[in-house]
Formats: sequence, C-alpha cells, structure tokens
Amino acid sequence: MKIALVSPRSAFLGRNAEFNDFLKQSPEMEFYRQYWSGLGSGLLVIGALTRKDAEIELIDENIEDIDFNQDYDLVAITAMTQQATRAYEIARRFRENKTKVVLGGIHASVLPEEAKLHVDSVVVGEAENLWQILLDDFRHNRLSSVYTSQREVDLKESPIPNYELLEEKPYRIVWVQATRGCPHDCSFCCASRVYGFKYRHKSIDQVIEEIKKIRSIKKHAVIGFADDNLLCDKNYCRHLLEKVADLRIRWIGQSDISIAYDNSLLELIKKSGCVALFIGFESIIEDNLRGLDSSNWKLKHFKDYVASISKIQSNGIGIIGTFIVGFDNDDNSVFDKLANFIIDNRLAGAQIAALTPFPHTKIRAALLKESRVIDTPWDNYTLYDANIKPNKMSSQELEEGILHTFKKVYSSGVAIEKSKYFRNVFFELRKKGE
Repeated sequence: MKIALVSPRSAFLGRNAEFNDFLKQSPEMEFYRQYWSGLGSGLLVIGALTRKDAEIELIDENIEDIDFNQDYDLVAITAMTQQATRAYEIARRFRENKTKVVLGGIHASVLPEEAKLHVDSVVVGEAENLWQILLDDFRHNRLSSVYTSQREVDLKESPIPNYELLEEKPYRIVWVQATRGCPHDCSFCCASRVYGFKYRHKSIDQVIEEIKKIRSIKKHAVIGFADDNLLCDKNYCRHLLEKVADLRIRWIGQSDISIAYDNSLLELIKKSGCVALFIGFESIIEDNLRGLDSSNWKLKHFKDYVASISKIQSNGIGIIGTFIVGFDNDDNSVFDKLANFIIDNRLAGAQIAALTPFPHTKIRAALLKESRVIDTPWDNYTLYDANIKPNKMSSQELEEGILHTFKKVYSSGVAIEKSKYFRNVFFELRKKGE
C-alpha cells in the first residue's frame, strides 16, 4: 500500500503583499523566520502507526510540490484552519483520480460536518486510538465518513514519531511534543476543548529517546517543543530538563510567565540548552486581559510583566513575546505602545497577531452575536489578516498597524541595541560561572 501524508501550504505572515516584501527584505526578520518554521509531529506519528510494509511519502507543500499524478492508495492530510481551503482543493484533485482521502487536524476536529463534505473520511481528535482502525477499514473497503476519538490518548503509549521521513527535508527545527492539554481556557483558543484541560505527558525516557532519534537523523537541528505550555507542570519539566541537559542540545519551547518566580528552574532551563521561549503576554492593555481566560490567570500576572521579562532574560533565556491586537480596548495608539513595550523590554523577538475568530472559540461566538465576524475564506485565518470588525479601528487599520509594529520592532537600530543587551547578559552569566 502506498500512502501520502500531506501538509498543505500556508501563508507564513499573511497574504498582504507589503508584509511579505518586508519579510523578504528585512535581515532582522531572520530570527523570526528561523524560529517559526518546520513541520509538526502529527503526520510523523501517523507514519509511525502505519504498518512497516506500507510505502509512505511525506509531502510538505510549503517546501515542495504535490504530484497529483502519483498513484497513491490513500492520502492523509492534516490542516490548521488557514490550511483548510487548500486541504479541500488537494482532496478534490486526488478524489478525481479515485484516490481515497482522509483529513485530520484541529480544523477538521472542530468542524467535522464541513470537512466530510470534501473528503472520504474525517478523523476527529487524537489519531493514536483511531489510525489502525481506519487503516483496517480501508483495507476491507468499509471506510467510515467520520472517526471520533472517544477517550484521551495515554501519551506513554504513543509511538516515537517517524522522524526518518524528515531526513531529506531542509528543516532547521524539528518539533517534539512531550505533553498535551492545557488548563487555561483562553477565549481565543480551542486547544483545551479539543485536547482537554488535563495536563498529560509522555514518560521522560520517551521524550529523551525522541530527541536522540532526531539527533541521529539531523545532527544540528534545533529541537522545538511544540507543547502549548511545556513548563506548566514544574515537577515534570524539572526532571525532563535534567535529562535534556545531558544531551547538549539547543531547544525552544512555549511557556507562561510564571517561570520567572523560580530561580532554580530558570537556571535549569538555561543549563538544558534553551535558546528562547515563546511566552503569551497577549496584550499590554490590562482591561483586554479581563475575562480572557476562565480564571483571569493572565490578568493576575499583568503587573509582573516587566519584572518577569527582566528576570527571565537576565538568565540568558530569550523571550519571544506573543501578542494579540484588535481587542475591544485597542485603538490605533496600541501599535506604538506595543512596539515601545517590546523595544524597551528588549524582547528577543515578538509575534504580533490580529485577533482571529477561530472556529469553536469563545471569542468567535461572542463576535458572531455582534455581527462582527467578516465573511472571509479560511485561508485568510493567518493571524496577520483581519477577519473581524474591531471596536475602535477599521479592519484595514488593524492590518496596517500590525505591519507598522513589525517594522519598528524588527529594525536595524533595535537589533543593534538588543545585541548589546544580550552580550552584557551573557558576559555577566560567564562571570558568575567562573
């Protein structure tokens, strides 16, 4: 059996031509390009779950073309929301050739009724408990239109992803997933609703074996932890990072700001090879954080933003701050305020996104009630293109403001000052270590 595993193309920084020109021309954006790339591990897990006698081809349309004339028995596609439109096009092309197509991923999981209009079968939720059943049904010509995960996957039983499929791919980062689930029910995110609020994790030995496997295939790759919040369970992450430190790797991941309150953990994060952490600040306007998550967790930590940034980065851990603009309290002044915040706090990098009403999120439900969701195709859901009518600015001003902020933050002058700051940080850390 010949199976194609497909990741559809996506827009890296939106569909705006001016934004893409800036991306190509700005040397300062190299940092952003480098640490926001690669392929998630979902298709690689599918590859590991597939019988060894099957021939598997991995196709990432962001770096290679799809040959629709290839004779595949089965095509499996995974897609985020901005990839959904293209995923449906890919499915149509293959189905015209009588090839069976399966679609999974977060978009299909929250909109299975839409997805099944375009494919032969939809996988809803986590695939580990479903893929072998689906393959067996396919072999016996009884493929169901929908396969739904009925229980949370025990990650300790999840296989090592088939990283061999990446061997010929030019990725600088290879992503590992140690945990699933997130206790924060943020209004703009549906991850907790899809993967649960309970924090589940693989065994530490599993994660270490995955990293070793990656290093045997791509010796110089940076390891990216794809977890929504790798450092949420402090006890687990301590034991994991103690083992990771022995591997002498470089890694990036995602965290919340609470790590700033733990000196020994910060030292361990740095010692284990952390290059940078994505941290979700979401907004620098306090009122925007009110009610953003079910426990007002982010609002409670707002007062500590500046001190926490200083504490984390003084330990040699660069912060890539993630921010959202377009909340109801944002007007046109927010863009310069945000740029100044990022520059003044010398953040190693920043991701500035437009508030996006993703399917199955609380923010989408609220904005739909107010008739403020613009009727745009799914491929406009890039995080950088406007899909809402903001409260205190126009949709065009939202897009233009994001580009304005990127240009201020990723300028040569800011890059020089930031380099001086981190040189001093590393000099002080070396002095302490002597």
